[in-house]
Amino acid sequence: MSLPDDVILLLRDEAYLDLCRTALSEAHERLDTEKGQVAQTRPPFGILATKRQREEFEASMQKVLDSVASIASRLAKLDAIEKWLKTAIRDRLREYLREASENYRRSGKIAESIKSWDRLIEHYGEQLLALARNLKNVSVSFAGAAGGARAAFADRAQAFAELRMGADGLDRTAVQLDSLARTVVMYAANSPYKDVALAELPIKGVVGWVDQLALQHDRDALPAAQEMEADARGIVAKRLTDFHGAAAAALEAIAAIEEKELENYWEVLRAHALAHYVQERDVDEVLNELNERYVVATLERRQRAIESQADPYRPGR
Repeated sequence: MSLPDDVILLLRDEAYLDLCRTALSEAHERLDTEKGQVAQTRPPFGILATKRQREEFEASMQKVLDSVASIASRLAKLDAIEKWLKTAIRDRLREYLREASENYRRSGKIAESIKSWDRLIEHYGEQLLALARNLKNVSVSFAGAAGGARAAFADRAQAFAELRMGADGLDRTAVQLDSLARTVVMYAANSPYKDVALAELPIKGVVGWVDQLALQHDRDALPAAQEMEADARGIVAKRLTDFHGAAAAALEAIAAIEEKELENYWEVLRAHALAHYVQERDVDEVLNELNERYVVATLERRQRAIESQADPYRPGR
């Protein structure tokens, strides 16, 4: 896929800026040397120096200082242009790579799956709390195992029905989360993102566990239900934050890999632009042209946008 014309234009302008910076830096170094040489011609103080000697020295030094100030002014303008230009190049190259690079297309799908997983993990936590509450209600129906009065059959059946319904919802969410995790693994395989993975869910397949619990004797079912309740509450209290943190770390890892690929590709393009897109030009001409194209034009667009928002009767609104 060939580079779009607007990207080539951006790279060409960056190449011109690079040449301008090199020329200005070399001029600055020469002026530093010249400044040192002029300083060595400083005449002696007092009556030993003639007026003419002092004036010649001051004129020479002022000329060098003026030249240094001029170079510094140009470098400041260059820095301002470069800030706008590099932001534009980075954004445009990122768009281009999302179309042209297989790795970038993968990273988008991986990142979207991670974000979906991260959003859904909060619902998983809410369902774990609901599971814990339902287990507590079921445990009450096992009171006979602890020496208390056994719950009525209808109450016990209702408690188990609610427990199983909640477990079914939790399992459905777990299936969705596992599916998203598998999607991440599938797209990350054999790519720079191969080490990106999501956390394994600590509690899933609960419907089968509930069915087995219903078949157990109360004295065995009570401690099992209490243990599962404690596990569910503990996960919500201590591990959900870790899950969110792991998802955030995975997204940061993806972004870092993307950034590295962009920088490497940009470096290749930068070398190509310097070799093929530029010709000898006047530094001031280049700086003025690029300043108008990027800094001034961008500020004018922003000002028009502000004015358009402030004036509801502006034509075209």
